[in-house]
Amino acid sequence: MPELLASEAIGDKRVDEPMTFGKAKSCICLFLYGAWSQLDTLDMKPAAPTEVRGEFQPISTSLTGVQICEHLPRLSRWMDRLTLVRSLTHPFPTHCVAYASSGIPQNPLRDPRDYWPFFSSTLDYLWDRSDEPQSRGVPRQMCLPFPLNSHSTNRSHRGLTPAWLGAQYAPLFGEFQGRANRERGYPSADGANAIYSRFDPFDGVSRDSTFRFSSNSVTSLAPKVGLAHKIAKTGIRRPDGVTRHRFQLRRRLQRELVDLQKDFLQVPSVHDLGRFQRLAYDMIASGDCERALDVNQEPMEVREKYGFTLFGQSTLAARRLVEAGVRIVTVYWDEFGPANTAWDTHVNNFPRLKDGLCPTLDQVYCTLLEDLEKRGLLDETLVLLMSEHGRTPQVGAKPGGAREHWSSAYCGMFAGAGIRQGQVVGATDRQAGHAVDRPVDPKDILATVYHLMGGDSEVARTYDLFNRPHPLLPFGTVVPEMLS
Repeated sequence: MPELLASEAIGDKRVDEPMTFGKAKSCICLFLYGAWSQLDTLDMKPAAPTEVRGEFQPISTSLTGVQICEHLPRLSRWMDRLTLVRSLTHPFPTHCVAYASSGIPQNPLRDPRDYWPFFSSTLDYLWDRSDEPQSRGVPRQMCLPFPLNSHSTNRSHRGLTPAWLGAQYAPLFGEFQGRANRERGYPSADGANAIYSRFDPFDGVSRDSTFRFSSNSVTSLAPKVGLAHKIAKTGIRRPDGVTRHRFQLRRRLQRELVDLQKDFLQVPSVHDLGRFQRLAYDMIASGDCERALDVNQEPMEVREKYGFTLFGQSTLAARRLVEAGVRIVTVYWDEFGPANTAWDTHVNNFPRLKDGLCPTLDQVYCTLLEDLEKRGLLDETLVLLMSEHGRTPQVGAKPGGAREHWSSAYCGMFAGAGIRQGQVVGATDRQAGHAVDRPVDPKDILATVYHLMGGDSEVARTYDLFNRPHPLLPFGTVVPEMLS
């Protein structure tokens, strides 16, 4: 029964499914951790009081009647090619990455046993159960530029767990290799403390910066076990002194040993390790994933278009990984160092948006869309631009203006495979504080993503180690207005 339900959920289009079912071959998710302000970016309210509308001016876009922030000029020329959802809403104004990107039905809890699988883990599981072809030597899912919150003083916000699916469906991570080269003060400081030095790679990185396969991905799945441990130390390549011929002989011997232990390999935890070992061997043999992560192999002209920031180079790496066969790549604009960095603008909201956040986003996002289109990939790649919530309508009195957490209304942007062009979904009140037309829950977005990637959230089930069925989502339906 589990195999039957999985096969019905991936790739087999129901009679009543729209033509967009399974339209996307791959997905790039750009996640703005900390959460952007809807009022200062995509849902401006110029007629609102000063303490609500803020400092920025709206500009017209290529989509008639739609205005966005003056600091997103390139994006304004893409608006007739995208879907903008202005009515995202949910009841949890916290850094709930898990709520935005998994099926967890409530405010995320500290106990990992209460978490639901990350959306790319769910799709990986369904593809596995339906014998969906996997590109040899590359994983189906990866995250960049490093494990979420791993370089922040803030506590880790869970959300990227495979939960009951098992460790073999955890996303694999890249790891940034380089140095930050732009000095700034702490974004949440003022007065004398504002000039206190810090280097954040999301502000700027050296030109020799690149990525490699993260050891965290290996040790979390198969700690200190044979070849996996070697990968954690050396990267995705053959160990020094091991020729290609010797490597192939090792692989043949390993397969023969596996054949002798077929009954033992039915133990779930051992089966998980076997799947990961196969992927590890294939990744070493092909080298495709390692080459894709090495953005230094990209022409300098292309690297400059994405910009020498960690978000820009991570997004370039995501495009390269998709070309190499990775199905889903999630790029986080994450905190680095102190809390309240990235898009978490509790202080200095306006200077941070004007001088760094908006210009970098405008450059990177639009360059990605242009690059995908130039390479013939945009029509088959789903591009998500998301965050975990929005920010308060009322501007706080802290230096530079403050917008606090707010989840009653915020925005998301969607482009590429199966996405309707020139569409605005939903609307908010006069202060962009509440969704008043077509409210959309993050679970609706996930249902739409599953649909476009070939998964039916109404039919599909995942199964835990006790063979108990779980729905992909506790609630949520496809948003038809988003579909082409």
